[in-house]
Amino acid sequence: MKHDYSEPFVVDASSRHTQTCILLHGRGSNGPKFGEALLVSQTADGSTLGEIFPSMKFIFPTGKKRRSTILKRIPINQWFDNYSLEDPSMREHLQVDGLRETTEVIHQIIRDEVSSGISPSNIILGGLSQGCAASIYALLTFDEKLGAYIGMSGWFPFVKYVNESLQETGQETKSRVESSDEEDEEENETTGKEEEEEEESDEEEENDEEESEEGGERDETGHDDREAPIGAGQNEKTTSSSLNSTNTSKAPLKAIEALNFLRENIDFPLSVLRLITGPL
Repeated sequence: MKHDYSEPFVVDASSRHTQTCILLHGRGSNGPKFGEALLVSQTADGSTLGEIFPSMKFIFPTGKKRRSTILKRIPINQWFDNYSLEDPSMREHLQVDGLRETTEVIHQIIRDEVSSGISPSNIILGGLSQGCAASIYALLTFDEKLGAYIGMSGWFPFVKYVNESLQETGQETKSRVESSDEEDEEENETTGKEEEEEEESDEEEENDEEESEEGGERDETGHDDREAPIGAGQNEKTTSSSLNSTNTSKAPLKAIEALNFLRENIDFPLSVLRLITGPL
């Protein structure tokens, strides 16, 4: 999907390119300003990032010009709009369009790097302030696992919905575990009873053999009335095992669904959050 974003500020690797680092600037800044300031900064021993990581390519995208609600509708470079700096959760519906669009742009940058031969495991994503908030969603909604993430002075948008989903998933997992434990106990009790019945059956057979040797002929085709029919114990165990397998099947991961909502249409504020089922 085509978006009206300027070309990222790119600093190529000084040696053979094997890794890529994509970093998003904060509100009101831009890729060149953020990237140049970061790359000339020195570590304690006087080295720069380029000197420490000569095989790394650095990409600094620039946020789209958007009217800022906080700054009385003045257009500034930002990844998404905000209503409040003190409480980013206020009127969160303002963030949705920008987050969705930014996520698509960052995903395309990652895919371009993969197409050039860089493995996703050698791609680092991150950001500063609002760039951190935006890059978190780009990370969590990407199709493949990346190598690392760097978050600086940021926050997690819509985190309350994800927390609620995680709590629900945790309760479902706890219920499944407790149900599984109860079934294991029942299966152990059943197995113990079967072993006792088998021991009693063996003793009875020995007694019958002794009686037969003393003079009584025994009907070889008959069963002792107290002996369990052959296969009865196996059926009970199979049934219990089948139930256990059914109850431990994977439940829908609502937390992942909550993260996936950026890929779909969301009705705000009529619908607080529409969960979308699908792989991450």
